[in-house]
Amino acid sequence: MLEAGLCNYVLITYGHNARSGDSMKKLLFAMSGDDAIFGHFGATAGYAMAARRAMHEFKTGPQTWKQIAVGQRKWANLNPRAMMYKQTMSDRDYDTAPRVVEPFGLYDNCLISDGGRACIVTTLERARDLRHPPVTLMGLGMDNPSADLTRADYLAGPTGARRAGRQALKMAGITLEDIDACQIYDCFTYTVEITLQDYGFFQPGEGCDWLRGGTIEPGGSMPVNTSGGLLSEAYQMGMTPLTEGVMQLMGRCEERQLGPQTKTRNPEIILCSDNGGILQSHACYILRRV
Repeated sequence: MLEAGLCNYVLITYGHNARSGDSMKKLLFAMSGDDAIFGHFGATAGYAMAARRAMHEFKTGPQTWKQIAVGQRKWANLNPRAMMYKQTMSDRDYDTAPRVVEPFGLYDNCLISDGGRACIVTTLERARDLRHPPVTLMGLGMDNPSADLTRADYLAGPTGARRAGRQALKMAGITLEDIDACQIYDCFTYTVEITLQDYGFFQPGEGCDWLRGGTIEPGGSMPVNTSGGLLSEAYQMGMTPLTEGVMQLMGRCEERQLGPQTKTRNPEIILCSDNGGILQSHACYILRRV
């Protein structure tokens, strides 16, 4: 069990990002089960159901999610490793994209990628002898509201982010006001909104206003997914947000580095997340530069 103040070191190495073939199709059918009888299968449909319910409960929708997709693409355009590095996105691009599963369009969905990334975790004492500045793990929280979307108490939220975030902040001994940036698991645009909402950055129904004006973009007050994330860099599951958080705190992100270069704060503390089971499991971890 992690205790408050425990210090670990994380060193990141990047793998190659490449597009996969038919593996996703097989995965979708493997996940479908009996739902396929009703024409419902795959993660996209599951998250789309949650997002559609959120449109009713929280008065959210594509105008909110567009700010997430476009904002993260701007970070990817600063990241040579991103699959979308040279592909800009305008509001019109988002609005006119093909529908995938209502209410999601193409740019609400994460990328399909292949590759690998690795983290090395050791003691702070050992880390001080290595060539990169150490990054410590301040806090960790996990929550699993249910094992299956069909057994969930709430389709749209709250998700496991609520309790996991509180646990991580308590262990770290900080508040959200101490967070300099977030690296959020973003399999879909709505996942980013509901995760930030459940962490407490804004109240239900306030996401569109909170995001307005480039809050999460380069130059914004709360940068989110500064590599481009799963939406615009590469899908490496929970390793995408984790690796970016550590790289930023080490100062290894070059053109997209947080600080004066991107007209943002120099990062001291970054909050990262992971999510699974269509919003039914969640991990929150808080990293700090030594």
